[in-house]
Amino acid sequence: MELLLIKYGYFLLFLGVAVEGEASLLAATYLVHQGLFRLNAVLVVAIAANFIANQIYYLVARSRGQAWLENRFRENSHYRRALSWMSKHANWLLLLSRYAFGFRIIIPAACGALGMPLLRFTGTNLVSSIIWAIPVVLIGLYFGGVAESAIVDVQRYQVWIVAGIVAVGMFVLLVRHLRHAEWVEDLKTVDIHTLAPFLIGVMGAINIFSAIWPRSPLLLHDIASWLPLEVTQRSRPLMLLAGVTLLQVTRNLARRKELAWDVAFIALLVSFLTHITRALDLHHSAVAGFLLAYLWISRRRFYARSDPASLRRALLMMPALGLTIFVYGYVGLNEQSEQYAWHDGSTPARESFQSGILIGEPGLSPNTPHAALFLESLQIAGWLARFYLLALILRPVILRRREEASDDEIKRIFSSHSVHSLSAFAIQDDKHHMLTADGNALIAYAVRGSVALASGDPLVSEADFEAAVRQYVEYCRRNGWTPCIYEAAEERLAVYRALGMRSLKMAEEALIDLREFSLSGNKRANLRAMVNKTAKSGMSVCLYDRSRHIDPNIDEQLEEISQEWLEEKRIGELGFSLGRFSLEALFEVPVFIADLQGRIEAFCTWLPYGGGKAVVLDLMRKRTVMVAGTMDYLIAHSLLQLKAEGYAEASLANAPLANVSQPSTPLDRGVALLFDNMNAFYGYKNLFQFKKKFAPRWEGRYLIYPKGADLPRVAYALARVHSRGSLLRLLLKR
Repeated sequence: MELLLIKYGYFLLFLGVAVEGEASLLAATYLVHQGLFRLNAVLVVAIAANFIANQIYYLVARSRGQAWLENRFRENSHYRRALSWMSKHANWLLLLSRYAFGFRIIIPAACGALGMPLLRFTGTNLVSSIIWAIPVVLIGLYFGGVAESAIVDVQRYQVWIVAGIVAVGMFVLLVRHLRHAEWVEDLKTVDIHTLAPFLIGVMGAINIFSAIWPRSPLLLHDIASWLPLEVTQRSRPLMLLAGVTLLQVTRNLARRKELAWDVAFIALLVSFLTHITRALDLHHSAVAGFLLAYLWISRRRFYARSDPASLRRALLMMPALGLTIFVYGYVGLNEQSEQYAWHDGSTPARESFQSGILIGEPGLSPNTPHAALFLESLQIAGWLARFYLLALILRPVILRRREEASDDEIKRIFSSHSVHSLSAFAIQDDKHHMLTADGNALIAYAVRGSVALASGDPLVSEADFEAAVRQYVEYCRRNGWTPCIYEAAEERLAVYRALGMRSLKMAEEALIDLREFSLSGNKRANLRAMVNKTAKSGMSVCLYDRSRHIDPNIDEQLEEISQEWLEEKRIGELGFSLGRFSLEALFEVPVFIADLQGRIEAFCTWLPYGGGKAVVLDLMRKRTVMVAGTMDYLIAHSLLQLKAEGYAEASLANAPLANVSQPSTPLDRGVALLFDNMNAFYGYKNLFQFKKKFAPRWEGRYLIYPKGADLPRVAYALARVHSRGSLLRLLLKR
């Protein structure tokens, strides 16, 4: 494994310079000083990597235009400043872009989006790459000799180095809090969670260092009596892969990705075991064990989804890539068999599997440069396949369009035709969006099995409503789906029935006219009494605008409340017509929190609709133990603040099975039974009683379906679309 950097070093250097820059190039110059790299090759690779990376940023931004640049970098604090400078000093900025920390990607991208000619950009970019690479290499060579003497004894101080890194990280967090608070107690649990991904990344770096750095022959000899030496050597590739994996998932752990937790847990387990076999690195195993314990204890914090399509692609590509690499290795090794010295038991099939697919030492030795090159290419192909699959697994959720409307079309139709509250959920990204009625109607739907469920009525004018529904039904039937509309409005039933559809009342929606809403009067006397009683506890309600300012302590409490609420209900996040909690979803929506002496007791969120004149209650979550009347107090004051902000209407969302007559057929009773079971963990009946306190007006909401025989499949699809699982899984959680 000491030959790893010699074999793959220039390729890794290219990737490192393209992504990061100085650190990779300085590391390469140290290897030049050690005689492992050639100086001229390092310079050429560094210049080429920087040049190609900038060209890619430029060409992508040029092809997608300034709108792409705005969407990509508008959250970057340097973006506006870079645009201002570009209008005056574009050439000089590009020339020195590699020295402009924080602007390295923005500057070449801005050159492309703002229309700099290709020839001028290419020439300036080449000069910029040269004047950056040469000074950095010279600095690296100068300090390489100094670094060598320090690294000789670095393993003696590894434990202290790791402890120092941890101490510095904790000190920075402490200083950050002491700037804003008088007491050390202000250091919250959230800071431990913030530090954890960083520590896991440090563990990854330790793995890589341990796998590459040669071990003391004396230590290896000491453990040979109880552990075969080949075990310690063959564990090094596993350690290297675990280290690279931990570095790759660090950012995704900070984003709370569920699959990142799975990958990190496995990689840390591998680290724990391989450090024991790696000359008894017990202190490293202890660090890995501590991080494993943290991941297990905090596993519920990792809930963010990866991209489902990418996961499916990874599962499909895994055997395809494995077979491709195996065939590539087998054919090449078989054709060049005379150019290798084969060890005992080695065959082309075994070596292509061992070197290309598994992470193992080759069982043969190349006798010619051409044979060595082919063996290296086989190993590189295996590493690239692993990194590609890992990237697919951890890929963020991507909004894919399948015969769907563009974002601009969705916004246009939503702003004009979002009459009912369910339209606020219809435009969310967990559904497909299709245009009908010559592009004037928007239908949001999800498919589970052979059932297509539209989220509410089509968003369309009255004149085009029937045409929109007809086209949706025809589209579903062409695809072999059973067309359904979930929570259709009562005033639209005549149109559905004229098209041969049936209806089943499922819920009542609670609507409040904010223009006349107040806590005075007889009809809200009980609500007023509860609110006044709760006010005596000192509770207050305030708006948390996360788009303007992110407060980590508030975010931590919101996540804690959400987790408590889900555990109390004994069910995971639902969805489709119900909100799913995530911090990202709290941007640009009203979030109200009930605060009691610095402790958040509950929170609720509202989604705008109706052309920005109405809002619907989305999330409403509370602590398991709290002051009585907290939710009444929170919702009442939220409504008053929304009224003050100019909203005309507020929906408290639907109360399933509220004011619904007794089901008339066995199939109807089956659907009612489904919701009755769901009440056991979601509390629909209690919600109906809660909403009655606000004296809303009630409007019926219906399930639209083709025929009675379809109801069992429709009920099953409803359970799946809300629970992200099967009906059996939903009922077993009861």
